Amino acid sequence: MMQTETDIIRIAITSDSVIHRNYLQKSMEHSGIEVVLNEPLTEKFIAKLDYIKSDVVLFDIEAIEDEHLIYLEMLLEQTKVPVMINDVSVLTFNEQQEKIKWNNKLLNKIASITGRNTWKEDYPLKEVNKKQAIPGSKNTLAKNVWVLGASLGGPDALKRFLSEIPKDLPVTFIVAQHLGENFVTLLAEQLNRYTEFNVTVPKEGHLVRHHEVLVTPTDEQLVINPIGAIEYKKITEVTRYSPSINLAINDVARRYKQNAGAIIFSGMCDDGVDGSVVMVQHGGQVWVQTPESCVISAMSESVAKKVPVTFSGTPEMLAKELVSFYANSH
Repeated sequence: MMQTETDIIRIAITSDSVIHRNYLQKSMEHSGIEVVLNEPLTEKFIAKLDYIKSDVVLFDIEAIEDEHLIYLEMLLEQTKVPVMINDVSVLTFNEQQEKIKWNNKLLNKIASITGRNTWKEDYPLKEVNKKQAIPGSKNTLAKNVWVLGASLGGPDALKRFLSEIPKDLPVTFIVAQHLGENFVTLLAEQLNRYTEFNVTVPKEGHLVRHHEVLVTPTDEQLVINPIGAIEYKKITEVTRYSPSINLAINDVARRYKQNAGAIIFSGMCDDGVDGSVVMVQHGGQVWVQTPESCVISAMSESVAKKVPVTFSGTPEMLAKELVSFYANSH
């Protein structure tokens, strides 16, 4: 049973989704935890934390809007209360075992961060949703590498795209998504829930293989060396955006040539234009998300004006076309 000492634990809940916040509040109160604040993530919410006593801030990353990422950075930097990053997306699958597992894991984290004892799991859990390795994939270095470039509106587009990619597609994706340094790992964790590929922020020396999604950091340039391993280099060029989509595409285009490609998703700038030019020059392909399906279409439109685009479509259409491309040509 749940321990009675949870009565003195107070948490503040924040999410851009009213449904997620209310679910979290109901779940916490059912476990005997007091919810002292339940609001969307705003400057007002952050200010309230200075005078409302709470032991933990529970933040739901799944539902955050791109324009509110600045508030998450403020929350992490300014508040003295421990912040727990949570993802309620697992609950959308409506699987009871997953809900139990999620609830127990969350309660144990709260207990740990507040110095309480951990809870015992009240139900036997099965191993579910584990990603299965593709036969032979561990020994196969990547041959086909595509850069996924995105900015404002990108996380949602990337989720939609990756959710349509089958686990056996012979491709590696390099994600260059404009975002703050604190959110690189969070982005990888989010994307990992939407694809059967393995999503990671690779360490130096990581051998690049098919069926992976590698997320580019913001403070270093990710380079794939001649033997197919990750190297990180200091960024010596002046770039307006971080991470630089142009730098990511340049490296992949020169390294993989006709086996390379770039897909430009939603964004509010022209990053990716120069890289796309290099991609085409080296025999690779450039695809873009259609303007009407973007949150902001400036980035994909800028690329389309500068280079010949092989294909354009919604994130789902782009994924299906990529599957068809490799089915017909390999």
